[in-house]
Amino acid sequence: MAPEQRRPLVLEIARIGLEVRSAEPGIDLVTDAAHEPFLAEGACDDCASITLAPVSSSRPPRRSGRTVFDTGAVWRLEDVGEGHHLLTLRSPLYGNDPYLAVEFDAPYACGQGETLDGGPHLAGGTMHPFVYPFDEVVFLARLARGRGVLVHACGVTYRGRGILLLGTSGAGKSTSARLWSERPGAQILSDDRIVIRAQDGGYRIYGTPWHGDAACESPGSAPLHAVFILEQASRNRIVDLKPSQAVAQMMVRAFPAMWDQQGLDFAVRFLSSLAAQVPVRRLQFLPEGSSVDCVLEALGEAEAP
Repeated sequence: MAPEQRRPLVLEIARIGLEVRSAEPGIDLVTDAAHEPFLAEGACDDCASITLAPVSSSRPPRRSGRTVFDTGAVWRLEDVGEGHHLLTLRSPLYGNDPYLAVEFDAPYACGQGETLDGGPHLAGGTMHPFVYPFDEVVFLARLARGRGVLVHACGVTYRGRGILLLGTSGAGKSTSARLWSERPGAQILSDDRIVIRAQDGGYRIYGTPWHGDAACESPGSAPLHAVFILEQASRNRIVDLKPSQAVAQMMVRAFPAMWDQQGLDFAVRFLSSLAAQVPVRRLQFLPEGSSVDCVLEALGEAEAP
């Protein structure tokens, strides 16, 4: 009897899907606890499809092309012609060849690739496609095509409102997530990565599985009500920002597709429009519960004593 063809895994983040299939039957597709809440039963309306197979010497050699972006250590993107891009992931643990290589069409809607058996994505007949940074890079590429922007932030929903706490590494995003999680009615969408998308004339924030030290992740979302740039200080204070300052501060804490000039231009336009509609302020804060009270007071949501 031929091996059974396993069902694909569909990851859905911010109403954007990524479907991964195994090219060979009998391989179990699995994921980790952080990604589990983001798995969908089937492909959504806006879904990319990728087919992965174990590396095989019987396959034609991969095409190589012009390098358009290289982290210098983890992953590289090459232009292989006809608008296609080849994404490769490497690690010294697995030798000089990439342990994952996927070629995408121009809109990043379809991809074909191979992964090293015994590597982080495929081992012992079990395939785990959503290993950092593969899925995040694919979503970055797709967001840059006019869909939205991924930012370095803690995202909170409180009484139906979305609050974005933007910060670089060490700024206090995970600390803020812990403080807000202690408040009844607050939900943490993520303590490290949040997707912002335009919706119904406004903006909406979405949780992601790419969490920080507080390990907070949720597939929930909320309309964006306010943005705060985190800055640890000796007292709690909120400082207004000019729109130009707000855009610059948000770009520093965003993850645009650095290899895609059109994507970069889109991110600047997107955040400029956001700053014109949503208040963006600096939050100088103490790492204690009083900083939450400071934000709630600024939003007119001060809690009753």
